This record gives sequence, structure tokens and C-alpha cells, in this order.
Amino acid sequence: MADVQLWLPKVRKNEAGYANVAGDRGGVTYAGITYKNYPDWEGWPVVFSKERKHNEKIPELNTLVDEFYVREFWNKLQLDKAASQELAEQIADAAVMSSHKAAIKFAQNIFGLEQTGKLCEDTLQHLQGLA
Repeated sequence: MADVQLWLPKVRKNEAGYANVAGDRGGVTYAGITYKNYPDWEGWPVVFSKERKHNEKIPELNTLVDEFYVREFWNKLQLDKAASQELAEQIADAAVMSSHKAAIKFAQNIFGLEQTGKLCEDTLQHLQGLA
């Protein structure tokens, strides 16, 4: 089964620290987490506690960032059930970069299934290598 602990270091490497770039539709972002999409994330009070520099990383938020990616992506997509670590990471990355629905469609395309974007039993069976 796929292991989220093998994926998290790659996410940490790929997702920068603080950003608030004019014209970026994501707006205020920390470690790839956008305030616009996730205003209830527990790390925002620390991020907003003082003025930040572009790409500044806040070490005390590492645990909250990891928990966010596990909860919002790995667990929601049930990737711990995946028979392939590589495929699980590709699906998780697709969800981070676009959406859960797009990531599920990506997987369904690989499996030759109808691309509904819904994590149905048939998709899970293929993900587990059981179909």
C-alpha cells in the first residue's frame, strides 16, 4: 500500500513558503495552501502574525502543513489504499495542482474507466490493484 510519508517530503520541496503575488488568483498562499480556498486552515494566524517576505518558510508550521496535505488530499482520495506508490503520488499531485475531481478523472483515464471525477467503488478497486 502507498505511504503518505514518502510523498510529504516531495510536497514540502515543491511548495514554496509565503506568497502574495499581485495578479495571482490564489491570493495569499503559504506552502501551496491558499487562503482563498482554505480560510479555516489552522496556520493562518501564524502566517498573518507579521509581515512576511516572498517564499519565506515558517518552520513552526511544518506539522500543520503536513497534516493539511494528508487530510485534504491523501486521505480524501483514499490513496493509502493504492497498490502503487508512484500512482498514488501522481494522483495526489494532480489534486494539489488542479482539483480532486481532475485527479480522479486522471486515474479513471489510466484505468480505462468512465471519467466521472467521482471516487466510486470501481475506481477504488482499480486503485487497489483488485480489478
